[in-house]
Amino acid sequence: MEHLSEESLTLLALGETRDPRNQQHLDACPDCAAELASLERVVRAGRAPEPALAAPGPEVWAAIHAELGLSADVADDPLAGSRTGAQGRAAVGPSSGLAAPVDDASPSDRPSPSEGGGSRGGAGVVDLDARRRRPRRGVPYPLAAAAAAAALFVGGLSVWGAQRVGLEPDPTVLATAELEPLEGYSARGSAEVDERPDGTRQLVVRTDPAAVDGFKEVWLLAPDAQRMVSLGVMAGDEAVFVLPENLDVGEFPVVDVSNEPIDGDPTHSGDSIVRGVLEA
Repeated sequence: MEHLSEESLTLLALGETRDPRNQQHLDACPDCAAELASLERVVRAGRAPEPALAAPGPEVWAAIHAELGLSADVADDPLAGSRTGAQGRAAVGPSSGLAAPVDDASPSDRPSPSEGGGSRGGAGVVDLDARRRRPRRGVPYPLAAAAAAAALFVGGLSVWGAQRVGLEPDPTVLATAELEPLEGYSARGSAEVDERPDGTRQLVVRTDPAAVDGFKEVWLLAPDAQRMVSLGVMAGDEAVFVLPENLDVGEFPVVDVSNEPIDGDPTHSGDSIVRGVLEA
């Protein structure tokens, strides 16, 4: 039993319309069904919304501020507004105007009222000079910078992924064809002309597996089959061809897949596997 191509399984996992013949194969082939289930899990994981990123604690900005020796004008935690509850509250000193993040340090590690000139709201006011004299307990600057960079990178990926999903609408189907087998073959297939959002057109061809002597080539033929345009080699059971801008599909509406021997002759072999007419 020939299995479905990787392209077919990928399109099915992405939610493309299922061909009844492919569905019949999936019902009878546990290997292809398992492969499709695996691909569908990947697609669901990729389309799942990203979890909300937790804002770093106030001690991270305090450590960065102290390490860089920044001015008092930028002492307030810029992410304080993104946190709620007790972890986002800070004590404000009347003389310095600096915010002291609330942490889980023991009372012996916190500045005493004598160090900062009193207390307010249950938290000691931090003396900036005293902070600089004591060993820092905050996150070292390289680690804080790395954590901030990682958070920005993950957040950027989330936004980029959401934009990619929103910026790639499905192509518009302009015409379709049912490909019927010709003498000597039993394979069937389908073809459609799609218009992508950027205005380019493409021909998507799908066929059942067929034994060939050389290779399969896809053509667009005039109704009288006397004029034709080769689109290229079809590897596997599904192929996508970008159509030239000046190609009038109405002038060449017949889709033909031929069995071509490897003889160096670029013309049609006269041995067609399937054929059908595109209709809007």
